[in-house]
Amino acid sequence: MEYNAPYGSADPNAPYIDRNTAAGTSGSRVPAAAIEHPQREIAAVIAAAGIPASKADLTQLLQAIQQLISAATGGGDTSNFVLMPAARARLPIFPEVLTADGRIPVVSPSTGQVRVPAGYDFLHRGIFNITTAQVDLATAANKTYHLRWSPTGGFVLKDLADAIYNPTALSEVFAVFDSSYDDMLVARVVTNGSNVPTITNLTNRNRYASDQTKTGTPVVVSTGTGNDGVQYTDSFTLNWARTPQIAIVDGISGQTLLPVLQGWANRLMSKNVTRYSVTGVIQSDYDRDIGATPLVGQMQLQAFI
Repeated sequence: MEYNAPYGSADPNAPYIDRNTAAGTSGSRVPAAAIEHPQREIAAVIAAAGIPASKADLTQLLQAIQQLISAATGGGDTSNFVLMPAARARLPIFPEVLTADGRIPVVSPSTGQVRVPAGYDFLHRGIFNITTAQVDLATAANKTYHLRWSPTGGFVLKDLADAIYNPTALSEVFAVFDSSYDDMLVARVVTNGSNVPTITNLTNRNRYASDQTKTGTPVVVSTGTGNDGVQYTDSFTLNWARTPQIAIVDGISGQTLLPVLQGWANRLMSKNVTRYSVTGVIQSDYDRDIGATPLVGQMQLQAFI
């Protein structure tokens, strides 16, 4: 059915207006089709559902839609049915790339170019499957981009220096750039002066967790007043599309009885969390010489989105 504008309207989408006697404005002149065609459309739906038309029942269009859905799906309570457009607008589920690592393997086939490869599946709102088609996007030298996907825009490169994309000139690690329900952060792209892209592909999962442990040699920290200690610093690579929540479980161990911990042990001095990595610094206090057996620092990361 086409929209039937008021008589005499040059604009085929002109709205209808009421009469305004005080302002001397006439109301719209209504063509017959504006009344007849909607009735014919509604009557056709009611008839297709096999419902006898009734002037006394003003819910027949709703009944017809429910019966047609029931017939197409094999029955059931139609109030439980959700059409795909509604599901894609309502389900609070983050994008999920259906590869082993949750990443689309974006590459640079040549200088000044980024390629989204074909044949990779991901879910939008947890229900609608999308398969990538090859997309080639141009870059400029000395730029930092976010490669993003949205249902309306597809795959695009967003320049961090673009005042529309980044109006307050935030660092690109800020969580405001994380994947959202309808705007997936696929990769970070950084170009050098020769316009050669370096691509960091990011994991997109609705839910994701990581448990990693690292060990190494801590560094002695001395205050010169006997309040000495050791610090252990390490980092964990993530490369996720959303900034995680984290917990750092840590420890420093060495020879039996030496050193003797005093005051506090395994204190988390600092941490830095981005979607790309987590860095932590822990410190343990002691009141004796380290001795012959070196200490071992250990740091365990538990991260999740």
